[in-house]
Amino acid sequence: MPILPDMSALDPNVSSATCPICGRRSEQMFRPFCSRRCADIDLNRWLSGVYAVPVEDDSDEDGARPPEREADKPA
Repeated sequence: MPILPDMSALDPNVSSATCPICGRRSEQMFRPFCSRRCADIDLNRWLSGVYAVPVEDDSDEDGARPPEREADKPA
């Protein structure tokens, strides 16, 4: 006899996920958060730049400095 998956995971009215901010059970109205407070904390983190993708500034793909043009050389 095949084992059926837990259908509660597919039901939008059943919440088994946890809040990414505090770890409590998430509520349908504020999903994926548990409350408006945790949703606002997450929004503040986005707006203040806490969640940022780190970037490395490279001068060129191969690391070599591009050749200087004649207009860039001092006279």
